Amino acid sequence: MKNEMYREIELAKSSVNWGALKALCLALFLIGAAAFLYQLFGVDARRAWSAYLTNYVYWTGLAFGTFLLSPVLILTNASWGRPIKRLSESVVLFLPVLLILLWPLFLGRENAFWWVLHPEEQKAPWLNTPFFFTRELVGLLLLILSAALLTRNSVKSDMEYIEGKPGPADRRRSDTALSTAYAILYAFIMTLVSFDMMMSLNPEWFSTLFGAYYFVVSFYSGLAFLAVLSTFAVKKMGMGDTVEKKQFHDLGKLLFGFCVVSLDFFYVQFLVIWYGNLPDETRYVIWRVIYDPWAALAWTVLIVVFIIPFLVLLLRRIKLEPVLLASISVWILIGIWLEKFLLVTPSLLKSKSLPLGIFEVLITLGWLGLFGFCVCSFLQKYPVLAVSDPMLAVALEPEKEKVRLA
Repeated sequence: MKNEMYREIELAKSSVNWGALKALCLALFLIGAAAFLYQLFGVDARRAWSAYLTNYVYWTGLAFGTFLLSPVLILTNASWGRPIKRLSESVVLFLPVLLILLWPLFLGRENAFWWVLHPEEQKAPWLNTPFFFTRELVGLLLLILSAALLTRNSVKSDMEYIEGKPGPADRRRSDTALSTAYAILYAFIMTLVSFDMMMSLNPEWFSTLFGAYYFVVSFYSGLAFLAVLSTFAVKKMGMGDTVEKKQFHDLGKLLFGFCVVSLDFFYVQFLVIWYGNLPDETRYVIWRVIYDPWAALAWTVLIVVFIIPFLVLLLRRIKLEPVLLASISVWILIGIWLEKFLLVTPSLLKSKSLPLGIFEVLITLGWLGLFGFCVCSFLQKYPVLAVSDPMLAVALEPEKEKVRLA
């Protein structure tokens, strides 16, 4: 049965106009790059770097958070998500691009990071240019290597299965080891990225929970993207018989769960800062929640990222319908981008009006184009169904009774 599904999916996938999709993505990338360069050299360099840094932390979290589902499925021995396991791995080609995109931040570090021009003696051992960019490069490289090796094992196993060759007996043990490494590195490196790229923008503010909040929200955004990509796979790549309503239902429940966890981490940080009432800590929150032009955006983020998804995802029908789940997922992804904008931009720009306009939109579309090009390239080249996965057969078994959970 798996072989038949694989052939049907590959046949349907070949009918997708990948050339047009990748051309559109490249066009978006070029438009975004042109907007960034125009603003950098002709309008407002600091605002250009603010938009760039916002997108860097957003797309870094989204990419690594999307991939995280694959090692999670392996470590938990879960069968429900095996049909979308390869979709989770489809972001792997974008991960090395993040290393390249770190270099512009190095070149524009004087505009992006206050401590480059105004070093503080107490923080200089940690916040200095050589150590800062070295640890970011090394950390991201280790995380990318673990993801690449895990994907290589997965794809190679499929190729051997398709060709009728026996795979190595210890591959499952290798996958478990790599998944463990990725999960541990994910928590550590995403914490490092959040501390360095966002928390360090404010010289006096700190939160020990900020790293955990960032990597949880990143997984939240990754699940939302997977809901969108799974819908595309069902509608355009012939995966309707493998990615069924039970997969969307489980993905929706997981999305709802991490909506709650993200909201909890958000509230816990806020509660401790409010209760402690220390000027160094409250200044960061007050600037974003009470003062214009950020106050309206802060409440918008709370409603868009947490409140509305919480209420909508309570409905069982939303989680069972791919298009509806994809719609609320796009809503979540937009809200999380606004959340990153709120965390980064007030630290870099002092403005009486909200510095969110056409250039920020175009630069973000450029990042979207680059991300989409990498994902499309992977999906076009490699099998989208992990046909050699021994748990896939369990996931494809018909349900004995209809799902009744919320």
